[in-house]
Amino acid sequence: MNHDVKKRSAPACFRRWANKAYAIFNSLHRCVKIGVLCVGYTMLVSSERSFAQADSTQVKKIDLEEVEVSADAAPNVFAPVGRTITQVRKSDIDQAAVQSLADMLEFIPNVDLRQRGPYGAQADVSIRGSSFDQTLILLNGINISDPQTGHYSLNLPIDLESVEKIEVLEGPAARIFGNNALGGAVNFITGTQPENYLKASLASGQYWFYKAALSGTAHTCRTTHHLAVSQTASDGYMHNTDFKNLNIFSQNKWNNNVVPMDLQLGYTQKDFGANSFYGPKYPDQYESLHTFFAALKGGVTAGRFSITPSVYWRRNYDQYILNRNHPDAYRNFHYTGTYGADVTASLAGRFGRISAGVLARSERIYSNNLGEPMDTPRKVPRQDDKWYTQTGQRTNISAFAEQNLYIGKWSASVGVLMNHNNYTGDQLNVYPGIDLAFHPNHTFKVYASANRAMRLPTFTDLYYQSPMNIGNPDLEPERSTEYELGAKITTGCWNVNVSYFYRNISDAIDWIWLDDLQKWHTMNLTDLYTHGVSTSGRWDVKRAAGKNFPLQSLTAYYTFMSSNKSSNQYKSNYVMDYLRHRLNFGLTHRIAEKVCAHWMIGWQDRNGTYMQYHAEDGSESEAPYDPFWQIDLRIYRQTERLNIFVEASNLGNRKHQDIGNIILPGRWIRAGIAVTLKN
Repeated sequence: MNHDVKKRSAPACFRRWANKAYAIFNSLHRCVKIGVLCVGYTMLVSSERSFAQADSTQVKKIDLEEVEVSADAAPNVFAPVGRTITQVRKSDIDQAAVQSLADMLEFIPNVDLRQRGPYGAQADVSIRGSSFDQTLILLNGINISDPQTGHYSLNLPIDLESVEKIEVLEGPAARIFGNNALGGAVNFITGTQPENYLKASLASGQYWFYKAALSGTAHTCRTTHHLAVSQTASDGYMHNTDFKNLNIFSQNKWNNNVVPMDLQLGYTQKDFGANSFYGPKYPDQYESLHTFFAALKGGVTAGRFSITPSVYWRRNYDQYILNRNHPDAYRNFHYTGTYGADVTASLAGRFGRISAGVLARSERIYSNNLGEPMDTPRKVPRQDDKWYTQTGQRTNISAFAEQNLYIGKWSASVGVLMNHNNYTGDQLNVYPGIDLAFHPNHTFKVYASANRAMRLPTFTDLYYQSPMNIGNPDLEPERSTEYELGAKITTGCWNVNVSYFYRNISDAIDWIWLDDLQKWHTMNLTDLYTHGVSTSGRWDVKRAAGKNFPLQSLTAYYTFMSSNKSSNQYKSNYVMDYLRHRLNFGLTHRIAEKVCAHWMIGWQDRNGTYMQYHAEDGSESEAPYDPFWQIDLRIYRQTERLNIFVEASNLGNRKHQDIGNIILPGRWIRAGIAVTLKN
């Protein structure tokens, strides 16, 4: 979750570490001094589209104004977290050769980003071989995942300019965030700069690509206001791949002494050609989406006790057209509304902290295709003769309790979440979990965890009907149990991490190919067993050899996964298309004073097959995914006020695809400039 720590007159200290300036962090809302900080984050490689991790166990004394931790239900000291958490910081975002948030996730270990359209037009994110519907997406700790389909969960109203940090929690996170965090969670954290500023940027490139952005922050005595607006567009790299994306985001903080408040407002609009997105026989598909978001978060602290309530609202309008040249031949309209309220309370004690809370969420859909028939149709906004004729609704209520213990060189987090959803009837679901860590010194740590989670089927899983798909309203939820074991070594210049996980999913939801109907159909036919190994390392050459040394950093990581399902007689559309092998190397070096280059060389080998479409005769044949290499490069010159860059993705112009029959762009060159004014 996202919590702010503001400066006060004196630092706060843990009693159990007498005479040492360890902090109680966010729960006290005071200036925090840290003498020794063992950061329990997994190593995240840096460089071009792969990023330096904030994992450091070296001794240092710093002042922290803000600490973000999402590894448990309430703020936690980094070191005791017995989970694999990856973090991308603002400095890494500023150096990356990317123009969208989706691209920021591309080279994070154990994250599989499968893009249908470039620059975030539509992308599916999964963690550790899970499906895109099994990954929870959060904005500042607020659940903004779309109940209609995971294809829309990355419809975020924010741009790169607003993001301060990205956290990726690997593995089940039910007792932390509730339902649907079966494979893991991604938390996008926005923030405001400590000084007033105004930033304008413009980028352009091949295929009539452009991006224009304006952002700024203004501070008063007790308030902070941030506003960011951006638009990205292109005519497309091939037939019917044009897009136009608009983002507007506002964050307003009131730092009063009684109840600090944080108000977020956002809007995003996406219009794009969806060539073969949901079937290669239809190259002229088109989508238009409008997403609104609002959230209000507060916090009260009294001594060791703190309570943090929040409320949020999200609304998404989607228009899908099978053939944009003949829109009335087949067109779907969907509207999803999500409302939620959370409250978390925590009490810090001598040996740790106990936390408890309640999460409530309501999800509603109106559609002309998804749901049960409505008694009274509802008019589609901005459409004279179109009506929503079907609807669906469900309400989810969860309660959790968690105890964090810090005893000597050991730490533990034990908790349970109890959940009730009207979709599952009167059944009460219980998700326990435990995380353990042992840190004998400041450079070495071993950790282990065991957690359970559940995912409810989306409205698309339940009800979708199309020329290629049949939903199943009788689907059961899917449940998982996952175990993890890892070790981490961190010195002043080196970061090394190794982890292993094993996950069992029962009643896994999958789209199954039915030969007699020639369609995909959702079923609970599969028990899925997945295990994997991840290794990563980073050498901070600049720190070892000095900032003037030409080579700045070297990074590398490798991940391996393997999955088996109990129902092998069926063709799967999603669950078996995971990244079996993934290898990445990163290099950062100086070219001249204030001029740097970031390289990222990646190789991936995807498991599974797809039905390859042959346009010349309309036939299909089963084909494997081909492994491929990709090289990305960014060269930039940056000063405090001016940043000039030129970058290229897929420098080798290699043909590749994340999803069958959807060819992704070849070499794409861009250049841009950003000007920042501060006072």
